[in-house]
Amino acid sequence: MLHRVVVVVQAVAAVAVVVTVVLLFTVQPTVAGSEAPDLEAGAGLFAANCSGCHGPAGEGGVGPPLAGGLSRFDSIDQVVTFVSTGVPGRMPGFETRLSPEEVNAIVEFVWSDLAGR
Repeated sequence: MLHRVVVVVQAVAAVAVVVTVVLLFTVQPTVAGSEAPDLEAGAGLFAANCSGCHGPAGEGGVGPPLAGGLSRFDSIDQVVTFVSTGVPGRMPGFETRLSPEEVNAIVEFVWSDLAGR
């Protein structure tokens, strides 16, 4: 009887090893924050929320130009903070108007597409 139990446990262990190896080679892990930005969504949000002041192509207008710019910012995180909080009397903060994901989408679009960084 003990011999049969040992054989069954060995068989289950062998199957578990095979399943683990198959999963290691077939499942791609995801890393938080590794998704490519959705620049199309960012472009649409920019057009709806920012282009009235910064121009449709980020060329400037009431607000400063964004195309080819953003040199005052060292990182994209600084731009996210700036867009979220705004500047009293100069630029509205968007943290209460847009979700953090929408702000991030706009900033990714401006940072990579308009500013070329």
